[in-house]
Amino acid sequence: MSGEVRTCVDRLERSSSSEETTMTISVSTATAAIPGAIPIGAGAELEARSNGSDSDTSGSDSSGSDSSGSDSSGSDSSGRDDGSEDGPAAAGSSHPRVERRLGADSRLGVDGRRAASGVSVRPSLERFDATEMTLDQFHASDDDDVFGKCRDFQRWVGSMREQELYQRFYRLTLTGPLDSRMMVIDDIHRVEREFVCFDSNSYLGLHLHPRVLDAVESVTRKVGYGTPSAQLLSGTNRYLRELELALAEFHGRQDAIVFPTGFAANVGTIRALVRNRDVVVRDHFAHASIHEGCKTSGAGFVKVFSHNDPASLDQVLRRAEKAGCRGKLVVTDGVFSMHGRVAPLPGLVEVCRARGARLMVDDAHGVGVLGPSGGGVEELFGVQGSVDLLMGTLSKALGSLGGYVCGSTDLIDYLRWFAPSGVFTTTLPAPICAGAKVALDIIRSEPEHRTRLWDNIRLLTDGLRSAGFAVPAPESPIITLLIGRQALLWKVSRELFDAGIKCGNVIYPAVSKSACILRLTVNSRHTADDIDYAVDVLGRIGRRHGLVSCSHELAGVGA
Repeated sequence: MSGEVRTCVDRLERSSSSEETTMTISVSTATAAIPGAIPIGAGAELEARSNGSDSDTSGSDSSGSDSSGSDSSGSDSSGRDDGSEDGPAAAGSSHPRVERRLGADSRLGVDGRRAASGVSVRPSLERFDATEMTLDQFHASDDDDVFGKCRDFQRWVGSMREQELYQRFYRLTLTGPLDSRMMVIDDIHRVEREFVCFDSNSYLGLHLHPRVLDAVESVTRKVGYGTPSAQLLSGTNRYLRELELALAEFHGRQDAIVFPTGFAANVGTIRALVRNRDVVVRDHFAHASIHEGCKTSGAGFVKVFSHNDPASLDQVLRRAEKAGCRGKLVVTDGVFSMHGRVAPLPGLVEVCRARGARLMVDDAHGVGVLGPSGGGVEELFGVQGSVDLLMGTLSKALGSLGGYVCGSTDLIDYLRWFAPSGVFTTTLPAPICAGAKVALDIIRSEPEHRTRLWDNIRLLTDGLRSAGFAVPAPESPIITLLIGRQALLWKVSRELFDAGIKCGNVIYPAVSKSACILRLTVNSRHTADDIDYAVDVLGRIGRRHGLVSCSHELAGVGA
């Protein structure tokens, strides 16, 4: 990081710590400080709220003033500064609502589960601030007990719970579908709340499409909800085979193999193909599954080339040739999952062909999204069929679970027998296969979902720019805002949660320690109100913490 940018990050830290005027709310604060919240009494039963007026238990003054943006935004009890800008929503904003309140005996939510089991929610700890720790510090341990690192990590979890951060960010309990707006258990305030969600990978919303749901229900009733056998034995049901053929046709390949997850597809494929005389080379920012696949592959040489840099790849392959490497496999993402940038596919193809290397592309975030018909990164650049080994998932645009690899018949038949994560595991359930095939059909036959997705991507990008953030031209549904240091990310993320917005909070080691980000994923089901509300809240938080004024300096970090 340059000295100028580091100075800017330091200034952000000082400006945010000097004045703790955030939207955070402690457990003891009246829940009326949350947009539309209801005060909860001990032993209260689940109580559904209407979208209109509520009973006296909510406190008519607080609920009315929150929705109008008037006096309560500046009241002392809310813990916020005077002025409507610091309230939970600007006047006229369609802020998320609270739907139900939870009783003290409810087992929903993390803390509710622990309290019910008799485990202390806030264990006694030494002075320990988890916000200053990074996860790599818990990976190794000097303890002779292999569980020693687990006990060490529990101190981090306990500290995060004490500060009411863990409950806001991790393992939130959804009570309905994962959608552009979703109902979540707020374990801090013991209410069921609505959130605007920018944390879903279902870019086209097909996991909720009626045709997909009908197919899943129909096949479930015909063959059951599972297919408990390995593919090479009795696990190749007709719905799996139909999906494989459909995927191969969609990508212009001879055949395809389906894995239980995308992670399994990458790890199993790389491990099946390389040996100790070979070199496997990955992009510096490749997905964790590619890292793991390369590390455990058994390749004699595991190398990394500079991010999205074909010239760097060429240099690495040249050195591998001089070192006596024989087989060469290059692996990269098509769309990089943290910052949403697209790989320079034509340049990578050219280098691989010149050096006699095979190219594997993980196009998990590109399929269904990029290209005129959603064909992915190959179609985007007009180089269909140029990738030797094309990997994709069923868990992004197709909205379900599973991974797949497309290629020649020789390649796919080999992987069926030698990719361990495909051989030694149960096949994907038939209903999932049936639903994914219908979702693939919808990608081709209903382009309006992709059109609406890109309209929403541009709407959010333009809104963030208008709010003062330096956001680059979007290349995918993944939009990132650089926050800087981890301690500041926790503060910003806490305020977003309390305002009813859920997005990704990305820390080291997924990104560098000084380049933590907010990761927002857009989908076709977001409305203009959802996006306007997010822009309004992000703009106010950004101004409060000095993020907007520094955004032009931070824009290039971590990209």
